[in-house]
Amino acid sequence: MALRIVGLGWGLPSSDGWDNDGVAPRDFLSGLVETFTPGKFFTYPPVHLFLLGVVTSPVTGVALANAPSFAPSDVIGEILKVPYMTLVAYVARGVTALMSVGIVWAISKIGEELRGRRAGVVVAIVCGLNAPLTYYAHTTNLDVPYLFWASLALLALVRTLARREPRRLRHVAVFAALAIGTKDQAYAVVGLTAPLALGAWLAMDPWPRKNARALAVQVLVAAATFAALLSVTLAIVFNPTGFRARLAFLTGAASQDFAHYSTDAKGLALVVADSLLRFERYYPWVLGLAVVSGLVLSVRGTKDGARAASLVPLLGAVSFTVLFNFTARRTEHRFLLPQMVLWSVYAGICIDALLFDARGRVRHPLGVALAGAVFGWALFKCADVDANLVLDPRYDAEVWLAANAAPGDVIEVHGLNVYLPRFPPHAKVIRVGHEPVGKRNPLPGVVEVQGDYSDAERRGARFVVVSEGWVWRYLIDLDEWSAASGKVLPKTQHESSTEVDGTMFFQGLVKGARGFRRAHDAKWTSEVWPRLDIHASTAREIWIFERTGESAPPSSSGLRR
Repeated sequence: MALRIVGLGWGLPSSDGWDNDGVAPRDFLSGLVETFTPGKFFTYPPVHLFLLGVVTSPVTGVALANAPSFAPSDVIGEILKVPYMTLVAYVARGVTALMSVGIVWAISKIGEELRGRRAGVVVAIVCGLNAPLTYYAHTTNLDVPYLFWASLALLALVRTLARREPRRLRHVAVFAALAIGTKDQAYAVVGLTAPLALGAWLAMDPWPRKNARALAVQVLVAAATFAALLSVTLAIVFNPTGFRARLAFLTGAASQDFAHYSTDAKGLALVVADSLLRFERYYPWVLGLAVVSGLVLSVRGTKDGARAASLVPLLGAVSFTVLFNFTARRTEHRFLLPQMVLWSVYAGICIDALLFDARGRVRHPLGVALAGAVFGWALFKCADVDANLVLDPRYDAEVWLAANAAPGDVIEVHGLNVYLPRFPPHAKVIRVGHEPVGKRNPLPGVVEVQGDYSDAERRGARFVVVSEGWVWRYLIDLDEWSAASGKVLPKTQHESSTEVDGTMFFQGLVKGARGFRRAHDAKWTSEVWPRLDIHASTAREIWIFERTGESAPPSSSGLRR
């Protein structure tokens, strides 16, 4: 929990957060409205949105009471104020932090079920020292919340098999429905795991075969419970047309436009290879050997239902790889998080067996020292995540702008809220983009302008502030980019890299050829903590450009405010 608390105020106080793809402080309320508006839909299901709506309702109530009227514009204008949004962000991140600890607890209980209480403690240590899990525990992304419910579902499944208690399949159904209702990709955690685990149970243990009729009844009850709850957690019964539209969106543009691998055998082989090679992002490499050894120990050291239960973490990892990574063709940090959380079960079981004998005595002090060194390195990597939040380069950009931007100076910015630093109140900030102003997530005090990027000098901007986390899409050199066999340039990246106005302006800007000079680079400077790049959010540089000469008169042609 200490690892989660440090850096929890990343980018706050603010009217919006820096957690890329997070749902708070703003999007969950509008997401709930869209979810239950016939024919409309929000990107994510409503379970966690509803939970956040409940726990932040006192803040919403105060904002409503202080709004000039209940007109949407007045309510939005009031609730977007910094004090409300900051408090909402803290509450939402706090919920995620607690759920991340809940994941560690559930995974440790799986280890305890398979090998005893001491092994469960070691599993908890391994799982708790997962670096990307540490990052997502600080955010309002839905990856931790859905894994929380999915972990409880897998724990219930393990107990079903190990304890020969098929009534627990109802718990599996409830938690699985909550997980999928939190983020759709949770289906990939349980989709193959539950049926394959039950099949393994039937094959490895005579008890379910002797009680086949009773087991079949419980399976049917669990399936009916799951179907009924899923229709609610996905809001199908409330807005069937919106659900169909969202399903089409998820299987189409929301996934395929971002795919990094080809659909052929080479592409899928690379998905598997990258999923294994990126293990070091999460844990020290040596724990990879512990995962393999722990899997063998779990299977060989158990029998009957417990042996089938020992396969559940493996089946969960395989299920997610096949049903999600193969279909979405992505392997970024958050899209390998389920597998890496589940691998901690086997790593913990192996380390427990290496350190302690059957009577619980330490086998050799050297083993404890080596395990301490590995855990120490893992702890450093997790603390490095906190350091990357606390030392975010955007803080340096904010200090520089506050000291160098005079009252009334125009600061031009671009891109989504999550990529931007906070700006000095005495400056005039305009955000320019091609998209209509009405489709943007507004920032108080920022003037929204629809227009070409290349008109920055004519708009009278003294400073242009560019986030590396956003502008990279315009800096791709297609002539130098060559796809390795099995990989593809995502459609969205290709569209940005071929968009004429953006590529010409930003590529010229970084070369000093657009009437602006590089005035300041806010970048990672720590010599102790390594720079991390997680979810295009951490340690990304901010480049500040200053106009080199007298600006041409501001142009209003083609602009819509």
